[in-house]
Amino acid sequence: MRFSAEILLIGEKLIIPSDYRRNILSLIKEAINSSQSGVEIYEKYYVKEARKIKPFTFSVNFKIDDTYGEKGSLHLAEPKLNLFFSASDPVFLIYVYNGLVQLKKDYPLFPGLKAKVGRFKLEQQKNFRGSEAIFKTCSPILVRNTDASGKSRGYITADTPEFKDKLYHSVKSMCKVLLDGAPEVKRNDFDVEWIRSQTVRISHYRNKNASPDSKKEMIEATSGTIKIKAPANVLQLIYDAGIGAKRSQGFGMLEIM
Repeated sequence: MRFSAEILLIGEKLIIPSDYRRNILSLIKEAINSSQSGVEIYEKYYVKEARKIKPFTFSVNFKIDDTYGEKGSLHLAEPKLNLFFSASDPVFLIYVYNGLVQLKKDYPLFPGLKAKVGRFKLEQQKNFRGSEAIFKTCSPILVRNTDASGKSRGYITADTPEFKDKLYHSVKSMCKVLLDGAPEVKRNDFDVEWIRSQTVRISHYRNKNASPDSKKEMIEATSGTIKIKAPANVLQLIYDAGIGAKRSQGFGMLEIM
């Protein structure tokens, strides 16, 4: 299930950090936590089982004023963001939706910018019956590069030979948690083909142990148009909850072509 929401910004300078996704995630978490009915969900995913695979993804779009070139910041052309939110768990989505509706009208979203939620739009559910679909990325896909022990070694992009295998293992892990009781996804049942791809470098969160004046982490991801072969229930999950790493931090959201 999906919805979109206008986030209207109030402040003198329309400047947001280049790693704005963390602020949007904070907004989503606040939406759940501020609603009494959502406290149990918040405790489950962000306190008791903080490392648990999350059943959602999101993307944000906005217009940039390119005449300003301040490093580490983005200057908006208008005081508005559009948030697109999708979840495989309809109950989770309803908690986020209700929490945003009830959110106070001067929420401090960015330094010097307060936010209020404008118009909402619930999208009609799309259902998958076939075993292949073509998607475009709403937010770039991150794929972790892991060693034999499973330890993360950064991220790889579509032009890396191991990309398909690493993405398969990511999808397999997500299905194991979010498709409870479903048969395991076999390797020969999953494949991806990029119709068009582009490597993008993204400013992301600082390491939690880094000093406050350290540089933000720059990570590489892939955006474009991708054909995915998978069982229908897996395609549905990918559409609803995203694909790849850090989905719940604003990566891997897809839209069907």
